[in-house]
Amino acid sequence: MRRRLNPFVPSPRDVLVRALSEAGVWPDSSLVDLGSGDGRVPMLAAKEFRAKAVGVEIDGVLVEHAERTRRALGLRGARFVEADARSVDLSSVNFVFTYLTTDALEAIKPALLTADKDALVIAHGYPVKGWTPTEVLRIWSSSTGKHHVFYLYRIEDALRARVSEARSLGAVGGAAGSRLRVASLFENT
Repeated sequence: MRRRLNPFVPSPRDVLVRALSEAGVWPDSSLVDLGSGDGRVPMLAAKEFRAKAVGVEIDGVLVEHAERTRRALGLRGARFVEADARSVDLSSVNFVFTYLTTDALEAIKPALLTADKDALVIAHGYPVKGWTPTEVLRIWSSSTGKHHVFYLYRIEDALRARVSEARSLGAVGGAAGSRLRVASLFENT
């Protein structure tokens, strides 16, 4: 049995729309939601922004629920896959969305670093240790009555920091192992 990185906590729709808009998601861009839960982020990205979106979720029940909802809405452009976020290859992805704790983000850092250097990581609620955000968004939610924080990171900046850190420690990169290539999933969205 695969271990979940995080409990499922849904993001409010009103803050998601604003966060994706301010992050610059555009039509035909590619977005991957790591730990997609019920699929609301990929479906919103596909419907509201006309992006190609893939939800990666370890819980098969949540993947089935997201697929049923997508089909019931007749929504194209979103797709869901049952997989561990630690084992994905994010090359050719423009945006990566996460709503994972800082510890869970630490566990998926190697996967995040497989994204193209121009990709933007949108981390809801929790920062990535050792990374400096290019922007921090504080967005008020009328549905929850509180502010939600989003940390935006450019992969290029994270890679630069990693190289600098490795040089100072004298470290050498390790093998990534076998990963699910998410870009191949966009072909059918």
